[in-house]
Amino acid sequence: MLFPADVLDTEICKLRGLLQMLHEDQPDVMEDIFEFHVTSLITHASPDHHARIRAAARDMLADVLSRPVRPNPNAPDIRLMPEVLLPSAA
Repeated sequence: MLFPADVLDTEICKLRGLLQMLHEDQPDVMEDIFEFHVTSLITHASPDHHARIRAAARDMLADVLSRPVRPNPNAPDIRLMPEVLLPSAA
């Protein structure tokens, strides 16, 4: 199923929001998830839209990476076994 142009533009806007959220919350997986979604958009778009999607994605990634990460003191600490990562007091 190919997206019509208006749906494609909406999905590209959603991608920007996802990228910003990942930049702030999960920067270690941001580029992999972003690549997955860009590839998904390309597979659901006609070939004449592929260059526009790639250019928009490249610009988005550069823009978001240039922004500072806003600290969120209320974010949950989801590290696995954080006590193991602490230096021992021995």
